[in-house]
Amino acid sequence: MRRSLIYLVKLGIAVAVAIWLVENPGALRVDWLGWRIDTSFALFLVVAGVLVWLAVVGMRAALATVTAPGAFFRGRAERRHDRGYRALVQGMTAVAVGDADEARRLAQEADRLLKDPSLTRLLSAQAAALNGDAAAAAKYFAALRDNEETAFLGLVGLMRQAISRGDEAHALELAEEAHKLRPDATLVATTRLYGLARARRWFDAQVALFDAVKRGQVERPLGRHHRAALLIERARESSDPKEALELAGKARESVAEFVPALVAEARLTFESGRRERAKRLLQDAWAIAPHPELVEVWRDLLRAETPAMVFRTVQSMAAQKPDHPESRLAIAETALAAEFWGEARAQLSALSDEETGPRACRLWARLEEGENEDQAAARRWLERAASSGADAAWTCGTCGAVSAAWSVVCGNCEAFDTVDWVRPPRFSMLPVGSEEDPDQDGDGVVVDLDPTPAESRPASAA
Repeated sequence: MRRSLIYLVKLGIAVAVAIWLVENPGALRVDWLGWRIDTSFALFLVVAGVLVWLAVVGMRAALATVTAPGAFFRGRAERRHDRGYRALVQGMTAVAVGDADEARRLAQEADRLLKDPSLTRLLSAQAAALNGDAAAAAKYFAALRDNEETAFLGLVGLMRQAISRGDEAHALELAEEAHKLRPDATLVATTRLYGLARARRWFDAQVALFDAVKRGQVERPLGRHHRAALLIERARESSDPKEALELAGKARESVAEFVPALVAEARLTFESGRRERAKRLLQDAWAIAPHPELVEVWRDLLRAETPAMVFRTVQSMAAQKPDHPESRLAIAETALAAEFWGEARAQLSALSDEETGPRACRLWARLEEGENEDQAAARRWLERAASSGADAAWTCGTCGAVSAAWSVVCGNCEAFDTVDWVRPPRFSMLPVGSEEDPDQDGDGVVVDLDPTPAESRPASAA
C-alpha cells in the first residue's frame, strides 16, 4: 500500500511537470560552428534526457564488457571457496562420527579447493589420526604448532598423541606450553595438573590446582580433596618434622574425614613428643572416620603399655561409635591380645554376615584356637576367610588395583587421587550358560566388577 502511494505521488509530479512544460514551452536557439538550432525548451529537455540515458547505458555496457572476465573468475573462485568450506565442515563432521575414510577424502578435497594449508591442516591431522597414521598426524599437528594463529590447536593435538602413547613427560611439556597460550582451556589445565602430580611435583601440582579451581576448571569439593591429597604427599617428603605436621594439619582442615590426613597428623604429632595431643586427635578422628590405621597409631602410641591397657584405651575410643564394624573389630582384636575372650566373642558375634569378612574370620579363628584350642573350628574359619568377599582396602576407583597403603597416584594405572578405602571389585569367572549365569547365549566368561554384594544391589543393576 505504501509503495502504491509513493508511485502515485511520483506519477502526479511527473504529469504536473509535463503539463507545465506544455503550457510554457519557451524558446531556445543555439548558434554553433555555423549551425543554428531553433526549438522549444521542453523538446530540448527531452532530447537531452534521452542522450544522457543513452550515454549511461553505453558506459555500463562498456564497463560490463571490460570487467566480465574478472567477474567470471571471481565468481568461479567464490564457488570454489564455498565448496572448499563445505568440504571442511563435512570433514569435521566425519571426524566427529568416526568415519575415517570419508574424513580423509573430504580433507583432500578441502585442501585441493581452498589451497590454504592453515585452514585444512587440522582436518588433515584429525583424519590421519582417525586412520591410525600417527606419523602423518604428528606432521600436521607440528605444522599447526608452528603457525602463531593455530599453535594452540597443534599443541593440543600433539599432547593427545603423547598421552595415547604413554609419554607422560612429553605430554606435560606440551600441556605447560599450551597453558601459557590458553590458561582458560579446561582440558589443558587438567592435563597439566594430573601430569605434574604423576611427575611427583607436588608443590607445582598444588599451584596448578589452585589456578584450576579459581578458573572453575575443577569443582571446589573435588579441588579440596585434591589439595588434601597433595598436602599429605608433601608432608611425607618433607625433611622438616614441623613443616610436615603443618602440612598434615592443613590437609585435615581441607577434608575433615580424609583418613590419610587424620592418620598422618596423629602420627606426626606423636613423633614430635606431644602424646596427649596425639591421643585427642585419635579420639576426634575415630568419631569422624573409624579406620584400622588409626588403631595402628594407637598401638605405636601405647607400645610400652600392657595389652590390657591398650584394650581399655581402644575400647574408650571405639565407644564414640560402638556399633560401627571397625569399632567392633578394633575392640575384638585388642581383646584377643589381652586374652579377654568373652569381650572378643561378644564383639565378633555382633557383626552381621555382611560385616564378617576375612579379617573377622581370622579373628574368629584366633578366638577358637586361643580360648578353646579348637583347631577344627579355627580351620573352618580360615577356610571361610579364604572364600569370603574381600575386606575394604585402599582401592583405585579407575583400575580396581589394591594397595597396602594410600597414595595420591595409583601405583598400577597412575590415576590421580582415585585411591579410596572401599571393598575391591569382585571378579566372577563363570562359564557362560551355567546355571549361575544370567546370560545363556554364547561362550566365554562373566566378569563382575561391582564391589557391592549381589544380594544388596538395586534390581536395575542386577
